[in-house]
Amino acid sequence: RCTPMSRLGGVILAAGLSSRMKQFKPLMMIDGKSMIRHVIDLMRGAGAETIVVVTGHNRARIEAHLADAGVLFAFNPDYAHTQQLESLRIGLSALHGHADRILISPADVPLVSPQTVRDLLALSGDFVRPMYHGEAGHPVILDASLIPMLMTYDGPGGLRGAVESSGCILTELDVADRGTVLDNDTPEDFERLRRFFACSNAESER
Repeated sequence: RCTPMSRLGGVILAAGLSSRMKQFKPLMMIDGKSMIRHVIDLMRGAGAETIVVVTGHNRARIEAHLADAGVLFAFNPDYAHTQQLESLRIGLSALHGHADRILISPADVPLVSPQTVRDLLALSGDFVRPMYHGEAGHPVILDASLIPMLMTYDGPGGLRGAVESSGCILTELDVADRGTVLDNDTPEDFERLRRFFACSNAESER
């Protein structure tokens, strides 16, 4: 668990091209709020003091949209040709020294339950991730001690490959929160997300 002495930070990955979606994913709206603001609010509610948004495609639009959000921005100039791990490295570099544990999420996973994040933060381990019916989801929690390893990893599998090959303490939490695995790559994914939101709201109002 995050103790009073530990600092929680956040990195949100928002550098991608959104090529399959045909719209710019971070700024697509769910319930009157952009997907990226949903993720920021989730991290803020969990206690993240410093949040870094890694930008690339449509950098100016994101920075203007989040001008009042109190976040830091880090730009991946090679966003069109790099994988998410490179954007994560840029975000972690910008966060360096500001956090002991780090929440990490893409900008297009907006409907995770705050209780799920609290449950994840209550666990110890170098790397903590939610598992929904055997599928790894977001957000994940990274201990800052792993940053040097991530900066030099050159093997396959991105962040997951780096963590699983490092020998660090990997902690998985089985969750019933489908929002942890509902990302958005296509218009069909987005419609699925909107239906999930509508159903979740209907259930909470019963």
